[in-house]
Amino acid sequence: MLAILAFLPILIVGVLMIGYLWPSARAMPIGFFSAATIALLFWDMPPVWLLAATIAGAINALDILIIVFGALLILQIMRKSGGIAGISHSMAQISPDRRVQLIIIAWLMGCFLEGAAGFGTPAAVGAPLLVGLGFPPLIAAGATLMADSTPVTFGAVGVPIWGGLAALEGAVSWPLLVNGTTLSFNEFLFQTGAFSAIIHLLTGTFMPLALVAIMTKIIGRSFITGLKIWPLALFGGLSFTLPQVVIANFVGPELPTLLGSLIGMAIFIPAVKIGFLTPKDKWNFPPKSAWKESWEGEVKAGGGEPEAGALKQGTVKAWSPYIIIGLLLLVSRVPIFGLAPLLQAFTVGWEQILGTTVGRTIAPLYNPGIIPFILVALIIPLIHKVPYRALTRAAKETIHMIIPASIALFFTLGMVYILMNSGDPTDTDSMIIVMAMAAAEYAGDFWYLAAPLVGILGTFIAGSATVSNIMLGPFQFSTAMEAGLQLVPVLSLQSVGGAIGNMICIHNVVAALTTVGLVGKEGILIKENMAVCLLYGLLAGIVVWGIVVFV
Repeated sequence: MLAILAFLPILIVGVLMIGYLWPSARAMPIGFFSAATIALLFWDMPPVWLLAATIAGAINALDILIIVFGALLILQIMRKSGGIAGISHSMAQISPDRRVQLIIIAWLMGCFLEGAAGFGTPAAVGAPLLVGLGFPPLIAAGATLMADSTPVTFGAVGVPIWGGLAALEGAVSWPLLVNGTTLSFNEFLFQTGAFSAIIHLLTGTFMPLALVAIMTKIIGRSFITGLKIWPLALFGGLSFTLPQVVIANFVGPELPTLLGSLIGMAIFIPAVKIGFLTPKDKWNFPPKSAWKESWEGEVKAGGGEPEAGALKQGTVKAWSPYIIIGLLLLVSRVPIFGLAPLLQAFTVGWEQILGTTVGRTIAPLYNPGIIPFILVALIIPLIHKVPYRALTRAAKETIHMIIPASIALFFTLGMVYILMNSGDPTDTDSMIIVMAMAAAEYAGDFWYLAAPLVGILGTFIAGSATVSNIMLGPFQFSTAMEAGLQLVPVLSLQSVGGAIGNMICIHNVVAALTTVGLVGKEGILIKENMAVCLLYGLLAGIVVWGIVVFV
């Protein structure tokens, strides 16, 4: 009964957004108030705790909005400076085929941004860039979110593994006998990361093929056009997942996504330039007059109109803001440079809000919306030689665009924090843990299939694979111990599932759609990505079950 009640707010939001296509700004307040009511009546969550959770959610929403603002500001000023037009020209020189461009930007560039920064950066950068290249905004947002799944397990220099599963260190006494081998906690984390990479190699390699097939299905009502480039798409998938699995198994969980993506780009882009596996027919979108209304909103596809007097930007100058962004993310995140602790040192927020144990702080200088997005936006007029009044206009346009998203994010994160903290006042299981425990009870021997779905659920609710691992890692560990299942495969499925859930979590969807001017289309995008999300999760479970049984 409690599990059904705990799931009710999510069900309500799902029905309203996916079934009735309500915008999140209308659906999420209902989800928030239903979660608050259930927590108050059935979890005995005092009003002061509800308010504290809501305030923590608001702080988190602000953190996300800073990223969205910075990403949109970059896009708007790049349109005015002619930078987007220059990037579009350079991409056409690599390949005019939209399927190939999608693999490069959404998949490989997205993997790099995830490995360097995480925090929704791949969609925040990739989606507006694709729109600037002429992609329908709905396709751009959906594809970048879908692609931002496979790299997430090792995203943000491995935080979902070494940070997300850190709570397990206190769960039992280490070293622990695991499948006949005595492992320290660090060895256990290493093996979990290594096994997770193997799962992604066997499943995530197909993600570029899924991206192009779904794009051509939406645009031309046929998967076949996308599936025709299966050799190139699988080559693009392996260009990332193969280096990722080697690094995870021989180096550790910090760098598989970051280095894997750089190696992937170094392999794939030159290969495309010389025509390796590239299709003879170059696929493009139909004229805009044939586009569905839902594909485009406030932000129009294409490079936009440059400012009067703006110079034509060459390839290097056009790409230079994004190159600087990549370098700044790399330098500020990779431990060897030592900048991350300095940027994280200054924090703002509220610990123990209203006397509760609920708290949320943010590190503004570590937020990619400020460094590098806003920082780089300030120097684009100098790089591209346009007046600073263009930046002022871009900032005003950006503020106007993110106002609707702020409403949706406030109620979304408020609901999330209520679900996560509902058990704390009475020292009982939270609503999300109750849901997960019910799933475990009914899954029984099929837990290898259920484990990734639990990870997906955690990320869908919390909006973070790291938080999903923090919340549900101990639960998955205990379930595996009690059921006599292999610990490393089960925890790997939690990590993989948490990564997969990134493509449908509500606040990531809101943020991505805001950057392309489609606030209110969240239900459409979640519906499009849901099938791939669940198929990916089930396939991961089947693969692991097969490995455990037959290998």
